[in-house]
Amino acid sequence: MVYSHFPLFGSLRMPDNIKPVALVSMPSLSARHPSFQLALLKPMLEQAGIPAQQFSLFMYMGHQIGWRMAETMADVWPCLVGEWIWSKVAFGKDANTRDEEYFAAYESLFETICETAGCTLDDIRRLRDEAAPEFIDFCLDSVDWSRFGLVGFTIVFQQLIGSLALARALKQRYPNLPIIMGGASLEDDIADEIMKGCPQIDYMHCGDAEISFPEMVKRLYSGQSMEGLRGIMWRDSAGQVHYAGRAPNFMEMNNTPLPDFDEYFYARKASGYEESDYVQELLVPFEAARGCWWGEKNHCTFCGLNRSGMEFRAKDPENVLQQLEALSRRYGQFYFNAIDNIMAPEYVEKLFGKLAAVNSDLCIHYEIRPNFSRKQLGKLRRSGLFSVQPGIESLSTNILKIMRKHSTGMRNVELIKWCTYYGINSLYNILCRFPGETEEDYRIQAEVARRIVHFQPPYAIVKARADRGSPMYAEPESQLVSNLVPATCYQYIFPESFNLRRISYYFEHQMGKTVTDDVYEELFGRVGAWQALWKQPVRPYLKYRKSLATISIFDGRKSEEKVFTYRGDAASLYEYCAEARTPKDIAANFGDDPSIEDALNDFVSKDLMLHLDGRYLSLALPENPYFEMSEIPERKAVATASQLDAELIAR
Repeated sequence: MVYSHFPLFGSLRMPDNIKPVALVSMPSLSARHPSFQLALLKPMLEQAGIPAQQFSLFMYMGHQIGWRMAETMADVWPCLVGEWIWSKVAFGKDANTRDEEYFAAYESLFETICETAGCTLDDIRRLRDEAAPEFIDFCLDSVDWSRFGLVGFTIVFQQLIGSLALARALKQRYPNLPIIMGGASLEDDIADEIMKGCPQIDYMHCGDAEISFPEMVKRLYSGQSMEGLRGIMWRDSAGQVHYAGRAPNFMEMNNTPLPDFDEYFYARKASGYEESDYVQELLVPFEAARGCWWGEKNHCTFCGLNRSGMEFRAKDPENVLQQLEALSRRYGQFYFNAIDNIMAPEYVEKLFGKLAAVNSDLCIHYEIRPNFSRKQLGKLRRSGLFSVQPGIESLSTNILKIMRKHSTGMRNVELIKWCTYYGINSLYNILCRFPGETEEDYRIQAEVARRIVHFQPPYAIVKARADRGSPMYAEPESQLVSNLVPATCYQYIFPESFNLRRISYYFEHQMGKTVTDDVYEELFGRVGAWQALWKQPVRPYLKYRKSLATISIFDGRKSEEKVFTYRGDAASLYEYCAEARTPKDIAANFGDDPSIEDALNDFVSKDLMLHLDGRYLSLALPENPYFEMSEIPERKAVATASQLDAELIAR
């Protein structure tokens, strides 16, 4: 395999007395995602008077091995193949070589991976044995690393082993070049295990870097000790690891600099990604908040994010608006991805309301709580919220209570309904296996799934894991978790000398008071069929049109369309239940005449209405784009929802 050398990293003019810091982001990371860490660290160091240069090395993997293969390896598969391919070059003679056992342990998964990548298992083996070390040589030879006073690796998801591989090669060629690692994946326990097992790493950084990282560089350059500096794990001359604790959460979010993506945009072109068949339209990442205000009150039992950084802190909305304007103007981009774990409540009006007021064409993806009303979602869509990752997780109120979501199945169905109506791409998941779940929970969800195939389906349905940092991991007894062990893949990625319990993020376990696996089968099957329907040229639909006092419901959820017509009170009742209503609500508006109950039963029996959690919800989507939302312009309305959603999925 021949590796090209690019004019990627031109000489950087720096003050003679200060060496720059090299900031590196390695594979396996998708080329469609800029490294926000690199983009923030460079201007952060520069504010402190420290020159820095970015290296989005993950961007060049696709040019070397093919974009289809590279993007497949960048996906986070349960076998973590994107880490495994770097294990031999990272650990040398100590690397685990039980290849056949690894492939056998994930046989069906590797069939999917090979189909996705268009390759064979032998190709993946050669990727590890030949392409990975050649890529490290390419990285090593393409840059004069001696120009730098420190090399920093930022680590998220599947970047650890590739980073260790390059760090190892750098130390061999430049023994006196200091190397530091940091990032969201490196909390105290994982960082300590890496320090003990990887002598090529001189320092680890844990926690927010705004204060401690510039201070670390200044101490390093002036020959001072790191003693007492929170956030920095360091090794003394005798090889002893020292650590004063995690860096404190950075609270002054308005003081973070504007991220710098210049080098990423250069790399998109220089690597050939922008001209490849696998290029995806860019969502520019931005950060408005850190932590999770919901998790501070109710930490979802399966969530391993944030850990010590749970404390919520957010930028002022005006600051976020200025950031979006500056990034859009600088890079000519209109699509943005908020990397926050949750939207700050005040942003609904103070951020998105202002975007709507100026008729902005900015489009934003956000993670949200599933507690937005129809009216709020309509306004947010008009304001530019084109995509969400809502914390839906289940359609069963009982399971939602167990996982500490404090939501209901009906509320989640409503959110899916109105996201579909307003053309908001909804990337939600369904999770299974929680202590106290019942067969009825899954029977109900399967029935709901059967009725709502005209709404956008889940992105995925999986069994919940006890990720490091989650209550299922940290409080196993309270979650009836037993036999908690590192995921099988880690034993094939790390040498035997590593303590896998300290370095693993994903874990396998048993759990008490759950249903048997066969109970999940119907729901898994329903969701799979639902997803398949949405991949067809003509998707299922359930919609209604209204005259003055008559509604006609068109049911295209199956092969042949059915039409139902209702007049008078029945028509009014159906439209009234566009939002979930209790029997008390209905009686207050329509009285207690038996005909009302008969109409409700008729709607439910024909699957035109859902009765869940003691509430009634009409399932047909109004075809009228101005349905109680006259402020939504026609171009954003349901008439174009299918085209918009197809476009979003293509992204």
